[in-house]
Amino acid sequence: MFRTSEKNTGIFFILATAFFLVGGLLTTLLPAVIEKSWSTPTEGQQPYTEQQLRGKAIYQREGCWYCHTQQVRTLLPDTKRFGWRGVDAPISTPEEYVRDNPHMLGTRRIGPDLARVGGKYDTSWHRTHFKNPRDLVKGSMMAPFPWLFQNDEQEFKDLVSYVQTLGRNVNWRPKDDYER
Repeated sequence: MFRTSEKNTGIFFILATAFFLVGGLLTTLLPAVIEKSWSTPTEGQQPYTEQQLRGKAIYQREGCWYCHTQQVRTLLPDTKRFGWRGVDAPISTPEEYVRDNPHMLGTRRIGPDLARVGGKYDTSWHRTHFKNPRDLVKGSMMAPFPWLFQNDEQEFKDLVSYVQTLGRNVNWRPKDDYER
């Protein structure tokens, strides 16, 4: 009895590996090859401006994506929490990220999701928030970023320009919110 299982160990290992590889291909590569809409930007999505690209680089450099995600998951509490003025935030879709390289979806939610934050807060709110987050959000774990305000606040302006684009390529909020 033990001899039979010892002889079959190699075959079992080969079949398990083949099964794993086929499953991996079917669930990761095949959908990306078949679904062409994933490589087409959403309607009205514009390329980033030079200022927004500089802001995105600052967002990366400062590690914002380590604590903040940029994707609204398929969970009802996510759509409610990250919505605005009674309107639920739509679930994130792949075509929203076509122009992002690298994709900064994030992996942890220590801070709130930023996928739909663009336009919710004005520049003065962001200024106060980056100087001392606890002035606006009691108990915030976010560190202050005073160095963004050096050199005529250019880094701050670039970062806010990028943050204001997040979620703006999906028309989901009340019309008067887009007039800012």
